[in-house]
Amino acid sequence: DEVRKNPLNYDSWFDYVRLEEETVGNKDRIREVYERAIANVPPAQEKRYWQRYIYLWINYALFEEIETKDVERARHVYRECLKIIPHTKFSFAKIWLLAAQCFT
Repeated sequence: DEVRKNPLNYDSWFDYVRLEEETVGNKDRIREVYERAIANVPPAQEKRYWQRYIYLWINYALFEEIETKDVERARHVYRECLKIIPHTKFSFAKIWLLAAQCFT
């Protein structure tokens, strides 16, 4: 309900993902929640608005890599995340490092 009221509240999306993981455990449903969460791009190109959002992407990629053991899908998630970051304004070292590890 909270994610419907305020889809930019990324902490609520984290809670929603955890709830799905702990109660249902269905990988497709968890993936669907991540996809819905990352569809809510921060409206402002300021790093402070993007930090929690990027961690959604990171958790999604790690979920694909570790939980589903789908490295190709994890790589796709990293690629898509790197495309969406407004690199002329700022970047996130953590996403670059994790992506590099996944691609090697």
